[in-house]
Amino acid sequence: QVPSDREVIAERAMYYNSRTCAHDSIGVTSPSTTWYLAEGATTGGFETWVLIQNPGDSSAQVDLTFMTDTGEVAGPSLNLAPASRTSVNVGDYVTTYDVSTQVTSDREVIAERAMYYGQ
Repeated sequence: QVPSDREVIAERAMYYNSRTCAHDSIGVTSPSTTWYLAEGATTGGFETWVLIQNPGDSSAQVDLTFMTDTGEVAGPSLNLAPASRTSVNVGDYVTTYDVSTQVTSDREVIAERAMYYGQ
């Protein structure tokens, strides 16, 4: 959370491999019950992770669905405790160069996609 008395834009940038590789996620203005996370890969040296935060004061039931070049694949169903965060390795569920993710929840959560290469 980045509180401010003026409008700001927050992001999270991560660099690795002597700063030759990076990924970035812009901050969101509010949580939601549905997230669509585009583009991911889980083969050829790529890792894709879905990071989910529950900022609320009640547990959230979260379901992930992966859309691949061969169709939808059910991902995990998670019970995410209040004020907590978890990370899901998409490669534990699909192996492909083409995957996007749908995150649905019974409570408002925040979701992002992180990708890494050559780890």
